Amino acid sequence: MANNNKQPTLSLRSRNLTRFCRHLVPDQLHDDFAADFGFRAEGSRFSILKNHGTCPGPDDCFAHVQIDARPLFHKLLGLELEFPGTQPGRLAPYSSRNFYRSHIEELFHHCAPQHAPFPPVRGRCVMFFGATDVLQIVYELRNQSAASVAVRLRWFTEPHPGQEPKTQARHNGFHHECVQQVSAPYRVTADLTGAAFHHRSGRLETDWRTVNLPAHATRSWTFTVRFNSAKSRPNGFVRAVANVEQYYAALPKLTGDWRRFEPVVLRAAGILLTNRYTERTGARTIHCGKTGTEGMWFWDTATNVLGLGLLGDASTGWSSLRLLCEGIRTDGTPCVRYCDGAYLPGAQNPVLAWGVWNFYQLCPDRRALRQCYPALARYVNWWRTTHDTNGNGLYEWPGNCCTGLDDALQWQDRFPIALRRGEKWSKKDWGRSRPNLFESVDVNTQLHLEMRALALMAAELGQPRAAREWTDRARELGQRITTELFNPAAGIYQARSVRDGRFNGMISLESFLPVYAGLVPRPLAQRLCREYLLNPHRFYTVLPFPTLDLQHEAFRSGGSLYTPPQHPDALVQRAYWIGRTWLNYSYWMVGALSQAGLPREADAAAERILDAVSRSETIYECYDPLTGTGNGHAEFSWGAAAVLALAFRLYRRGPLDRTSTKGRA
Repeated sequence: MANNNKQPTLSLRSRNLTRFCRHLVPDQLHDDFAADFGFRAEGSRFSILKNHGTCPGPDDCFAHVQIDARPLFHKLLGLELEFPGTQPGRLAPYSSRNFYRSHIEELFHHCAPQHAPFPPVRGRCVMFFGATDVLQIVYELRNQSAASVAVRLRWFTEPHPGQEPKTQARHNGFHHECVQQVSAPYRVTADLTGAAFHHRSGRLETDWRTVNLPAHATRSWTFTVRFNSAKSRPNGFVRAVANVEQYYAALPKLTGDWRRFEPVVLRAAGILLTNRYTERTGARTIHCGKTGTEGMWFWDTATNVLGLGLLGDASTGWSSLRLLCEGIRTDGTPCVRYCDGAYLPGAQNPVLAWGVWNFYQLCPDRRALRQCYPALARYVNWWRTTHDTNGNGLYEWPGNCCTGLDDALQWQDRFPIALRRGEKWSKKDWGRSRPNLFESVDVNTQLHLEMRALALMAAELGQPRAAREWTDRARELGQRITTELFNPAAGIYQARSVRDGRFNGMISLESFLPVYAGLVPRPLAQRLCREYLLNPHRFYTVLPFPTLDLQHEAFRSGGSLYTPPQHPDALVQRAYWIGRTWLNYSYWMVGALSQAGLPREADAAAERILDAVSRSETIYECYDPLTGTGNGHAEFSWGAAAVLALAFRLYRRGPLDRTSTKGRA
């Protein structure tokens, strides 16, 4: 995938989205961010952040090299609308999250005062790139009634002054330009055509016009905006593009039929690059996403650094890992998240040492490994010494933890989650989630991998005694997993109660983590993979692998929405972990197929996952496994990292191999 041309074709082709309704922090983004902060249109490098709190239309319009997030417009093109002969009202959008596919679309209506007639007119504003850096804006009004309706309207714009601003109204539009700053100053221009504008009250406005909408008729108005950065001072832009281009070019080569995955690989690489962040302390980190998950999370980072390693970004990867390790307290208590200079103590899935060792294979740095090792050893010992309540050598979640699997049902205190004959679903008391009451397959298998990773680190750092101790602990825990967390009646691995030893009866992806870890004898491993992971009626869906068995009563593929009492106007997603597909888990399951001695099946599963993700406009936090529809947050880092790890087949090696696969497909 190396690019020998002078033009930055790889970064242009990554075509990343930017989520709307969110202002990025102005002073935190580093130079490389700019080069791929682009809207999804072929060749476009322009991004728009949509603020739904103002009049309908393109808001907070940003320049295409805008690393400091200084807007080129406060309001690119707003609409003011009146209905002659009625009381004044206001415009209100009612699609606040918009459609972030290949365009932005906002629906709006006119809110009349209380007890006033409701105008029968609906509006729509659509924004899309018709060509590179050419934005089309279409306003549309539809009369839904059987009688004609008069409408009075005008458009307005509010340019942001920036540095050295120049704004000029024209007979068919306006021109605005200002100087921006990346590594060096450059000038950005925008030329809008579609209506005559005039300077009034510090903004540009069109004249009011009255339009008569016939019965059931639709009228539309189209505006075109052309953006450009002046050639005379391009140093900052060129430097930022060159910086990010080197990461794309560093990716290994895709070979054979897998070359068709280049578009999704470039998209994944661009998402990781644009989710990098420069903290206020100057430390470089990798954030989970651009919106509600901004910040660096513990178990996300273990996967994210795989992608950074394939991109060759050792600086961001090691900086992120060191920062998380610094958040591990002296008693070993880990952190859940680092955000804005603060740590949130608590426990997520224990996979950070696994991530550190795998990243070390891709970007070796013994000094950085030496800095991380003591804190990683402390946090694994924190699990060992404080979370084995019955003393049998198996571990359970802390009582007040953030598991990461927020709404999973395998730890309900009234289990199993199943109906008896004649029971009514609506009358069933399912209890509440108590992860600390279960010896979970995932926690114990992941801790087994953490101990093995620490053994490898200790050996690498010249500490043979510590390496032997971690190896012995890992071996002992592995034996307990295979003997005590295997349910012979069900023929599969399951969590069990610390109170009475009963298995919870759930078949979820944690049931197959021992296969990924190499703990399961080959015949049993292959049976589990063929009976469950490769079964289209259990886990081998359109986008493999859902978190819960399709045949379980609680399975929900796309989750659901609910309105929390404290936010009556909001819709919040739930049911994340009872059926959605998460690409980081899918990567582990493909690895399980490989570890079970099913390499062709592993490759076929990876292809199926990449094919499904390729059909989506971006890479999401999670997916509906039955349709491949994206769910959760868009442009999610661990999804992007998992795409790279699958595309370059890191699963072919063991979960903690010593051999680097850099440069090999």
